[in-house]
Amino acid sequence: MNVHTEEAIIRLKNFPNRALAEAGQACLKTNNIESILQGSDIAGTGMPQGFDLYVQAKDAEIARGLLE
Repeated sequence: MNVHTEEAIIRLKNFPNRALAEAGQACLKTNNIESILQGSDIAGTGMPQGFDLYVQAKDAEIARGLLE
C-alpha cells in the first residue's frame, strides 16, 4: 500500500441516526482511531440519509471489526 492510499479517508459505515453514529465514533476514539462524522439533522427533508463515519484507510479493517 502506498503512502497516498494509507492516508486516504474512506467511508466506513452509514448509521441511521446521529446517536448511533456518535456511539460508533466514541468506540473508535477509545481505541485511538480518529474519525469524521458527516450527516444531516434537518427534519422534514423527506429523504433521511443517515450519518456517515469516515476513517483513514489504514485504520479501516480494525475499525470495521470494532463496530461489528
